[in-house]
Amino acid sequence: MPRKPAVHDVVTLDELMTANDVADVLGLSTGTLANWRSLGMGPTYVKLGGRVRYRVSGVNSWVASQEHESAG
Repeated sequence: MPRKPAVHDVVTLDELMTANDVADVLGLSTGTLANWRSLGMGPTYVKLGGRVRYRVSGVNSWVASQEHESAG
């Protein structure tokens, strides 16, 4: 009989941050993050039990995507 897969075999969890955590790190208000979510902007997020969480890797990817070279 095959073994039942362990949770870590099925799902890889990244560290999750609250909107307050992300706002602090990025120097934004939680209101700005909420506005961005409603507009489909900003870092990707997940909702767990109605609570918004951000994956650290998602925040890092979003920040990297905001990088621009200076024209000069």
